[in-house]
Amino acid sequence: MKALKFLYLLVVLAGTANAQGVKFSSEKPAAGSQVTFTYQPKGTNLQNLTDITCSSYTFFSGTNPKKAKIDIVKDGELYKGEISTADSVTLIGLVFSAGDQKDESPEGYVLEYTKAGKVLPETYINEAFLYGLAGNYYLGLTLDPEKAASLYKQAFALKPILKKKNLTSYLSMEYKVDKEVGAKLINDNIKSLGSIKDPKEEDLVAATSLYTLLKKKPQADSVKAITLKKFPLGNYAYGQEMNALYATKDFAQQEQKANELIAKYKFDPSKKIDQNKINSVYNILASSAIKAKNYEKFELYANKVSNKLSKAGLFNSFAWSSAEKKENLELASKLSKQSLDLVEQAKNDEKPDYFSTKEDYLKSLNQSWGMYADTYALLQYHQDNFKEALSLQEKAIELSGPSPDGSARLVTYLIKNGQDDKAYLEAEKLIKDGKASDSLKTEFKILYGKLKKPGTYETYIADLEKVAIEKSKAEWTKKMISVPAPAFSLVNLKGEKVSLSDFKGKVVILDYWATWCGPCVASFPGMQKALAKYSANPNVVFLFVNTWQNEENREKVVTDFVAEKKLNFNILYDTKNVKDPSKFDVVSAYKVEGIPTKFIIDGEGNIRFKAVGFSGSDDGVVKEIDSMVGLLLPKETSK
Repeated sequence: MKALKFLYLLVVLAGTANAQGVKFSSEKPAAGSQVTFTYQPKGTNLQNLTDITCSSYTFFSGTNPKKAKIDIVKDGELYKGEISTADSVTLIGLVFSAGDQKDESPEGYVLEYTKAGKVLPETYINEAFLYGLAGNYYLGLTLDPEKAASLYKQAFALKPILKKKNLTSYLSMEYKVDKEVGAKLINDNIKSLGSIKDPKEEDLVAATSLYTLLKKKPQADSVKAITLKKFPLGNYAYGQEMNALYATKDFAQQEQKANELIAKYKFDPSKKIDQNKINSVYNILASSAIKAKNYEKFELYANKVSNKLSKAGLFNSFAWSSAEKKENLELASKLSKQSLDLVEQAKNDEKPDYFSTKEDYLKSLNQSWGMYADTYALLQYHQDNFKEALSLQEKAIELSGPSPDGSARLVTYLIKNGQDDKAYLEAEKLIKDGKASDSLKTEFKILYGKLKKPGTYETYIADLEKVAIEKSKAEWTKKMISVPAPAFSLVNLKGEKVSLSDFKGKVVILDYWATWCGPCVASFPGMQKALAKYSANPNVVFLFVNTWQNEENREKVVTDFVAEKKLNFNILYDTKNVKDPSKFDVVSAYKVEGIPTKFIIDGEGNIRFKAVGFSGSDDGVVKEIDSMVGLLLPKETSK
């Protein structure tokens, strides 16, 4: 396995009415308590969709939430669920989805927890983080800088010490609400910080951040230099050096910088904060050693990482890469086995605070064990240990759940162990589900003849694939939506103006991407195949919108990339927002949270499908496009 890729109609939260669709059993529950909820999708953008799922984002004192799946049960028009929390929880946000569609309730579904009957100031900080910066990404809610600024002020009133730590985030919200008022507040704070006779490191860092907010680079650079000179061993200097270490491409130079950094800061391994910093350095070195193919150094630095699960992840990364390439099998097997042992050892450790129960913690570890066992099984297979490979793969699927690739490997291992009948049934299921690769179909053909099945293979495989096509259509039919597509007019690489309205009556595949986006690039060979497949069909149009590309020489970066990859896409340049250049107009209008994201638009200008991410293979991309376009094309063609 690859390394580690609420509901109330009028609940009052943070002084405002929450979005309709959700009802909690308690409006402000005590941290650590259980809360039940119901969800009514009627009136939301999920109201006509089925197979709705729910996930939670749990916040503690910091702003890095922990995601978990929430089991919900349909009861008539409602969905019911339950939330269990640790006593350190401050805030929970729920997100409801149907496929790639999220419930886009503007207020979101956010639940504040209390201690001794009171909402903690840290809760307001986390809530401000959601409404000011990340709530659209996590929960699908609408960002509200004015609300975020108000929440920050509530937190500061309860606990003034929080203001210094969150000053830049708060002032950035005020600046977004009103540039003139925000700029005055920022300048007032810069002046206040500048009047401190003996400023602390955090004072200087705050001043640098505030100058950066106002885009005053010379002043920001000047204060940055003062900070580094006055606090050469401070957290800011350490952060700068870690960034430089990570950016160093040559492994020998990186190793030298790392050793100098460790010696300079004299980290004390007995202190948890220093131990975490040391682990970060060794993680960087171990990961770089893999790229440099310096396996001795990889093992050296990976073993210096003290955190069991981090070390296990490193070992599995190396082992999986080796298993895919069929190289360094002996070392990879040793490290893969160690990754499993480390996960087992971690089961005896104390439960981390962000898990509500020991049971949840063990469940997470078992899932990790299953993923790592998939790697170890493949390595055993490459070394002809077929019995061990099969045993491991069966356990991996039991703990981590089935995946198309993992199930296909199971078929191979079953064949190697002489279990042809079972292998046949597993392969048949994958083909019916539309998840079979060409190599698996080849194995299935051999099994068909070997087991002397009646009739011809060609007829039988055609029947199975017909089932797969119908199943795929049924699944995508459930994901169909009908939302007016925001209009746009953008310029393409040739300097031509391209408008969505130009393609009335046609099916438009709209793909958002950037050159730096790995999954975008990985999907392009498949998109090339899809483009070629529909090239003779005048009713299908492909548009590739380049967005979130912030380089000053953006056009050169994009044109060079297109030339290098030999792409023949119609690429359009998304425009930067005039008021806020950090945002792009069209991608924002389409409420895209991550790329690649594809929208399939029908001839009447309505979004009918939304697909997020890379499906994992070239054929998978083509099948995805076929499934969505196929449901619209007959209708559009008939027009």
